[in-house]
Amino acid sequence: MTTKQQRKAVFNQLQDMFEEAVAEGPRAIQSHLQDVAFSLGAQAAIVTEPDQMPQAINDLITHFGRGIQTIIEEITGNESKFDVAVYAVNSSQH
Repeated sequence: MTTKQQRKAVFNQLQDMFEEAVAEGPRAIQSHLQDVAFSLGAQAAIVTEPDQMPQAINDLITHFGRGIQTIIEEITGNESKFDVAVYAVNSSQH
């Protein structure tokens, strides 16, 4: 399986999970999105050096925004501009 096929399979699996959550209602949708966000954050933390984390978070948020923009355009038929940005990332060690 190629990387592109793997990404498509992951997308399809996430879509199936989202549709199951939709069938269960708003709380399940919120839980699903939080679980996906947590997983992405954990994966980013594993592969990113601490000093690169702000850029990694900004990159993830940028792609998040692109997803929103794409669907808004698909639903409305109107081209739109949707920007997201991370202004600060704070970290503390305990």
